[in-house]
Amino acid sequence: MLSAHSIKICIVDDIPAVVRGLSQRIPWEEHGIVIAATAADGEEGLEQIRKHRPDIVLTDIRMPFKDGLEMMRSIQAEQPGIKLIFLTGYSDFTYAQEAVKLGAFDLIVKPYTKVQVLESVLKAKEVLERERSQAEQMMGMEQKLRESLPYLRQEYMRLLIRYGTRQQHLSQQWDFYNIEMNNHNFCVMVAEVDFFVERTSELTVSEVELIRFAVQNILENTISEYTRGIVFRENVNQFVIVMNPLAEPNMEQLAEKCRENVHRYTYQTVSIGLGGEVEEVGQLSASYAQALSALANTFLNGGNSVYTYVEDAVVNAVLPRYSYDKEKELLYCLRSANLSKAEEQLDHIWHDWITAPATPNPSIVKTLCLELAHSIHRIFSEKATDSEVKTLENKLADMSSAVSFEDLSRQIREFCRLGCTYLQQRQCSDARMLVDRAITHINGNLQRNLSVADCAREVHLSPSYFSNLFKKETGMTLAQYIIGRRMDKAKELVLEGIQVQDIAISLGYEDRPYFTEQFKKYTGMTPTDFRAKYTLPKVEGNSDFVSH
Repeated sequence: MLSAHSIKICIVDDIPAVVRGLSQRIPWEEHGIVIAATAADGEEGLEQIRKHRPDIVLTDIRMPFKDGLEMMRSIQAEQPGIKLIFLTGYSDFTYAQEAVKLGAFDLIVKPYTKVQVLESVLKAKEVLERERSQAEQMMGMEQKLRESLPYLRQEYMRLLIRYGTRQQHLSQQWDFYNIEMNNHNFCVMVAEVDFFVERTSELTVSEVELIRFAVQNILENTISEYTRGIVFRENVNQFVIVMNPLAEPNMEQLAEKCRENVHRYTYQTVSIGLGGEVEEVGQLSASYAQALSALANTFLNGGNSVYTYVEDAVVNAVLPRYSYDKEKELLYCLRSANLSKAEEQLDHIWHDWITAPATPNPSIVKTLCLELAHSIHRIFSEKATDSEVKTLENKLADMSSAVSFEDLSRQIREFCRLGCTYLQQRQCSDARMLVDRAITHINGNLQRNLSVADCAREVHLSPSYFSNLFKKETGMTLAQYIIGRRMDKAKELVLEGIQVQDIAISLGYEDRPYFTEQFKKYTGMTPTDFRAKYTLPKVEGNSDFVSH
């Protein structure tokens, strides 16, 4: 039984002894070669070759009825890959030259040996095997190409919507990529899954891919029901549809059907931007740009809608009114961590943008929002710690992926709240530090009649600001605190047995009666009574012991 890779040979000669010798005395099978057939003349040889389709033909040139050259011409027309090896004598030189011109693989001059014949056939076998290998590789590549065609077709369309192509090569490209659309008259739609990142953040990769596959499949089925088109992914949540437009339903109605079907069968919502109709492939980029421009309205108006590009609307779009005075007011509020006032300013700024007489450009509104967020970030970063700055930078980076004005404005509000929290914490910490410095100064100078101005000067603040700050941090006025600290120190000194007059002077009271009055007001008793209450009387006869 022949193997799939066996090399078949046919031997043709009008001398039977030569045929027997060549077919039986050379160990062909040891070399992976089998005798497919033998023949005694050119006509019989041609018949056997047509029947068995050998890979190699070993034949004499001169034969009755049909010589080797005539047989060769017929074979090569029918089986161009066959290898022909001619047996020829010196007298057949003219025939041999013709055989070479016709493409004979080899010529073996008589008299020849079995070794010569085997070597020639093995060379032919080697060439055949190499050609087979190359053919198999080519078939494998063609198979992979066929399998990759859907992807290649989408990549080709992705290039078309950006760069176009030369019209003269279009038919060839259309045939190669097996594109069934008409090669003229197009329209581009861009469909975007709304809030895709937020809605899929908790899902597994397979669940996310299933959603994307389902949306693309529904778009393809809906389009194919009415017209010819190609749907391909453009990024994680966006699909581009290039199609031939039709009168009924019109493109806007077809886009609405796509939107409705996606929502009905996947519970996802999509926003669709619809570009204008164009005649040639080279204009696809214009329709695509229009579809993206229309889709940008999702940022202002929300998702689950179809937006059609309108030339006049784009021409008449105005720049949002930007008030730098209001921005300054906002930044002043944030510097002082006044969140409520800052949010009021944000509302004023955004109201000016969104309520313009003409529809503002959505992309510009988003850009202005992000620029405002960067200005806010600079204010907070001035006083934030390294870790706080890192957190703020991450929040700022997340804003660029906001898909709607509502989402972006919410993120900016939260950004302001977080930054104000950091500033308030810093202010509380700084205020406490200043008050602690003032208290240290007071405790070291209880004998002096310190004023608010004295203490404020110590911490480099104005008297009024310091007075309010001190009361906010300690819950008492500076005078109340100083009296309290003096009286606490006085109690210690009284219990140590220091004379009242000396205590008064050490604490800055030149008038003893006034000191006694202040002490009584603070403790409810005179210094003498206080000492008597907390000091045990001495035991008679032993000054080292006291009685209860």
